[in-house]
Amino acid sequence: MRKILLIMMIIGLLLGLTGCWGRKDIQGQVYVTAVGIDYTEDEFTVYLQALNFGNIAKQEGASSIKAVPNTIAKAKGKTIQSAISKVERKSAYPLFFGHVETIILSENALKEQLKSVIEYIGQDHFLRYNSNFFGTKQSMKDILNSESFFNYSSLFTVLHNPEELTHSNYILPVQKYNKFISTYYEPVGSYIVPEIMINDTHFTEGKDKKKIAAIMGGFVISNQQYKGYVPKEDLTGVKWTANEAVRIPLTLFDEKASVMITKPRKSVNVLEGTRPAYELIVKGKAQLIQNEESLSIDEIEKELNKKVKRQIRKTLEKGGELQADLLNISEPAYRYYLNTWSLHEIQSFDLSSVEKIKVDIMIEKSVNYKR
Repeated sequence: MRKILLIMMIIGLLLGLTGCWGRKDIQGQVYVTAVGIDYTEDEFTVYLQALNFGNIAKQEGASSIKAVPNTIAKAKGKTIQSAISKVERKSAYPLFFGHVETIILSENALKEQLKSVIEYIGQDHFLRYNSNFFGTKQSMKDILNSESFFNYSSLFTVLHNPEELTHSNYILPVQKYNKFISTYYEPVGSYIVPEIMINDTHFTEGKDKKKIAAIMGGFVISNQQYKGYVPKEDLTGVKWTANEAVRIPLTLFDEKASVMITKPRKSVNVLEGTRPAYELIVKGKAQLIQNEESLSIDEIEKELNKKVKRQIRKTLEKGGELQADLLNISEPAYRYYLNTWSLHEIQSFDLSSVEKIKVDIMIEKSVNYKR
C-alpha cells in the first residue's frame, strides 16, 4: 500500500512540473541587438539591428568565412512604439528585445525628442539601462551596418564592445545608459553622448575599404537640455578629468617624443570667495616610449604638463561657448557648498571659475630597447 501511495505521489509531482512545451527554438525569433531612433518632420524613424547567428565570429579561421550582412529593419511612426509595432507586424518571425545592448539617437532626436526617448526606454521592460548609449549625425542604417575586422560579427565593434577601445586608447567616457539617466536630472555638470561615425579612410582588407565605426566627438546634454555638438579635438581635456582612463598616449615636440600616461587622476578644490571658484589638479605617471632627439626627462616632463594644461583649457573654452561645464568641475560645490552659494551661482560656471590648473605628471621610466 505504501509503495502504491509513493508511486502516486511521484506521478503527481511529475505532472506538476513545467516542461518545455512553450519553448521557442533559437531560430524561431529575431534577436534585436541595437535600436536606432531618428526624428524628422514630426515623425520617429526606428531602426532595428538584428543578430544573425550565422555571422557570430569564430575565433579561428574567421577570415576565411564569408561575412553575413546584418539584418536592419526600419519603420516610421508618430511615436516610437507605433514605429516598432509596424516592424513587428511585417516581420517573418517574432522580435525579441532582450538582447539589445546598444541604443543610438540621431542629433535631431537628441535635440527635440530626448524626453520621449527617455520615457519610452523607461517603460519598455526589455530595454535595459546597462545598454551602450551613442549619438550620430550620419545615416543610422550605415552605422548599424558598420563592419568588423576579419569578417567577425558586428558584436566585435565599438558599437557593441566599446570597453576594449576605451581601455587601450581612451578618447571619451563611453558609458552606459544608466549613467546618462543618473546625470540627466542633475542641475549642474554635463553628460557627453559619444558621437559614432563611419571611418573608411584607415583600414582596408584586400582592395576594399573597411567601414569601421569610430568615436569622433560628442553631443552635450546639461540640465536636461541639448547644448550642442563638440568635435573630438575640442574634447581633449575630458580624458584628463574623467578618472576612467587607463592608458593615454601623447606625442610631444612635433611627434619626436611619445609618452604613455597611465591612470591620470583629477581632484577639484573649491576655493573660498564671493562666488564659486575652483582649483583643478591632475596627477599621473608616464612612461617614455619614444625620444628621437635624446631630450632630457625634465624637458619632456615640462612640455608634457604644459600640453595637458592646454588641452584642459581648450575644453573649458569650448564649454564656455556652449554654457556647459564639460569637465563637471562644479559638481563638488553643488554637493557640499549649497549653504555657501545659491544653486544659480553654482550653475553660473564659466572659464573664469577655474582660477588654477595644476598638472603634475611624472615620467617614471623609459622603454628599454631589446638586446
